Amino acid sequence: MSNFGFNALWGRSAFNVEVVDAHGRSGGLACLWNPVLFCCENVIKDRFSLVLSGILVLTGERINLVNVYASNDTSVRRNIWVNLVGIKNAVQGLWVFMGDLNEVRDASERMNSEFSSANADAFNHFILYTGLCEYQMGGGGKFTYISDSGKKLSKLDRFLVCLGFMEKWPTASVMALTREASDHRPILLSTTPTDFGHIPFRCFISWLEVPGFMDLIKHLCQSFVFNGPADLALSVKLM
Repeated sequence: MSNFGFNALWGRSAFNVEVVDAHGRSGGLACLWNPVLFCCENVIKDRFSLVLSGILVLTGERINLVNVYASNDTSVRRNIWVNLVGIKNAVQGLWVFMGDLNEVRDASERMNSEFSSANADAFNHFILYTGLCEYQMGGGGKFTYISDSGKKLSKLDRFLVCLGFMEKWPTASVMALTREASDHRPILLSTTPTDFGHIPFRCFISWLEVPGFMDLIKHLCQSFVFNGPADLALSVKLM
């Protein structure tokens, strides 16, 4: 099973936990959270999913976290999508779906393994119907599942979030971490900004002595076109 992190829930206090037991060596889910940061009010679970519904304490917003471990069986997996659609439509708030969804969205997410366009279409339809979207995954590779000594690669693990979540955290990032004991790479969703913006503008006095420098600056300023507040125009001009 892959490991997942949602940094808004982490802290130093004791964690609460909910689990779905494994069936032999198959399945099994676990969710841990810090009650100081997340107040869990309801839990919905079955063999393939574990839903935590509650409140982000710092903002008072409702959020629903869905941990998924999808079946290898195609027909069962499609029933999982139908069940998750019903759950999302019944509960308000922000949504984060995460886990081993055991499916890809297009042929580029598989290498040296069978791709089923019908299965991908069903998965993409589920994503479209629920209004979910996905951050681009970083971490030095687009595949999360590795089998047969690295010959077969697939992107089976991902985070899917609602539009409201992405609008609230537009700079959030998803990273695929280093694989250790598992055949899956752990993935981490972080809402903490890691891009601190453009490098501050600097102008050295020596530049003013370069022939033609001031003429170039005047030309660039006169040809600059921007519709918006003057302070924002200046900020864009200095980028």
